[in-house]
Amino acid sequence: MSKKFKSNLNCSVPISLLFLLLLVTIRAGGVELIQTEPVVCISDGCLRGTVLQNSVGSSYPAFLGIPFAKPPIGKLRFANPQPNDPWQGKYNASTTKSACIQIVTVLPSSRLYGSEDCLYLNVFMPTLQILEDALLPVMVYIQGGGFLYGSAQLEQRNPARFMTWRRVIVVTFQYRLGVFGFLSTGDRSAPGNFGMKDQVMVLRWVKKNIRAFGGDPNRVTIFGESVGGSSVQYQMLSPLSRGLFHRAVSMGGSDFNSLKGAISSPLAFARAQANVVGIENANKLSSAKLVEELRKVDAYELTRSIEQLKQWNIHPITLYLPVVEPPEEPEPFLTEDPRAAWRRGAYAAVPWMTGNIPNEGSIITQTIYKNESLIEDFNAKFVFALPFILGTSISKEKLAGLRKRFLKNTPTSQWVTRNNYAEITKLFSEAYFQYPMVKNIKQHLANRKNTSTSVYSFQFRGRYSFSKLLTGSEKSYGISLLDEMIYLFRMPLFFPEFPPGSPEAEMTQLWVKFIVDFATQESVDKIGTCYGEKCDVVTFANSNNRYFPVSKKLVPGLDEEMYRFWKGFYEGKA
Repeated sequence: MSKKFKSNLNCSVPISLLFLLLLVTIRAGGVELIQTEPVVCISDGCLRGTVLQNSVGSSYPAFLGIPFAKPPIGKLRFANPQPNDPWQGKYNASTTKSACIQIVTVLPSSRLYGSEDCLYLNVFMPTLQILEDALLPVMVYIQGGGFLYGSAQLEQRNPARFMTWRRVIVVTFQYRLGVFGFLSTGDRSAPGNFGMKDQVMVLRWVKKNIRAFGGDPNRVTIFGESVGGSSVQYQMLSPLSRGLFHRAVSMGGSDFNSLKGAISSPLAFARAQANVVGIENANKLSSAKLVEELRKVDAYELTRSIEQLKQWNIHPITLYLPVVEPPEEPEPFLTEDPRAAWRRGAYAAVPWMTGNIPNEGSIITQTIYKNESLIEDFNAKFVFALPFILGTSISKEKLAGLRKRFLKNTPTSQWVTRNNYAEITKLFSEAYFQYPMVKNIKQHLANRKNTSTSVYSFQFRGRYSFSKLLTGSEKSYGISLLDEMIYLFRMPLFFPEFPPGSPEAEMTQLWVKFIVDFATQESVDKIGTCYGEKCDVVTFANSNNRYFPVSKKLVPGLDEEMYRFWKGFYEGKA
């Protein structure tokens, strides 16, 4: 008996017939040519997708550029996302849509591109066959990029490697970035967190529609890297996301301390934004009038103006951030300081995995060490900039502690030299990524959520690295921030595919399986989870074994010595 495909459009068609009507197979000289037009019907209407190829050359259906909210333009700029209207006929879901408007300041030459009309998602199915009694787990990916850049376009994030395993449905999407996603006046005029609410809208869309694609709405894993990893933990905290996902993976750790500026003065920053685009009397306008005037500014001019808000060179890289919303907001994303909420356990009790690359701080240092004049300038301003960089007051004792821990071989008259890239990178990696991650893990374990917790460390170094993009140089900087994503997604815009049989190709198999296992099982490795207050860290690295060039092993314990140093530093004891 054939299973039935059912949608909210009150149609009932056998699944096999639905796809066979649209699938034509031609055999010519032993070569199978497939012309296909997969169709799925959801609550808003029917979608006509396309067929792509996975990592081993097999075909799978994809539905690209599906609208999940109305275009956030005009009056909807700086407003919560609104459900999109249904459509007539078959919606063309065969190509991705424009990235959200952004300027990529971390690259050697800043590039501005994208559109305000960007709230679209993509759904990737490992097979054309949908069986109601065998719905697949769903993985929803949240992009990183400092809340300023990134997209779900296939050139940047192609999940073909996930499709090879045929075990999960993958959803990628775009959310508003920068000023468009995170402007806040601290009141109802612009409560903020629009980009985060876009993420919630996607999760609601998945809950409502993913069954039509063969996905299980009750087995949804959210995962992301860098601020995508932070977004995962924000979603765990937000009351808007309750029940919309069931597992979480935050890659690159999460630094809630980065919220310090955004929490304290969102209106002041909104006025600063208005001033740099030339809005008259920006410091005196009411918040409502301020937002009204900002809605009139050309989107490209507003995006480009972000460079005028930087304090030094391209830093801080992340300016616009999530904020605690005013109490009068009817559906707030964040209702309290996330640091306090996480500490007391006010977040979703779901299986959680987190991890990072040991030197994630390279995102900061590589943008400086590529230029000798920047090195000299940063050295001259280092002590002055430290309180802002590290988010705390800096005493002479703290300076001495930093020098003793990181800069034993640097002349006492200097802080930053062209020869101490590794040391300064380690300083920022620990302060920005490793310490916050370990702190979050320890607080999580103390909260006794009674769900599995896994920790990984990605240390594999391959032939490609994001350092080349960040510096424009062939110089080796070691493994860099985001390098683990090269083994998770195809990125044809940035890197060629790995040769079959290469160590990098082997790592893609190991790494993708690791992430997929978490989405489909209770924990990744039963012996690689946290127990009590201790954790075994699943570590991925190179191997000297010519027959097994990649390794995955357990390293017992978190870096307690590193944790004690920074805990003392931030409590004024270092």
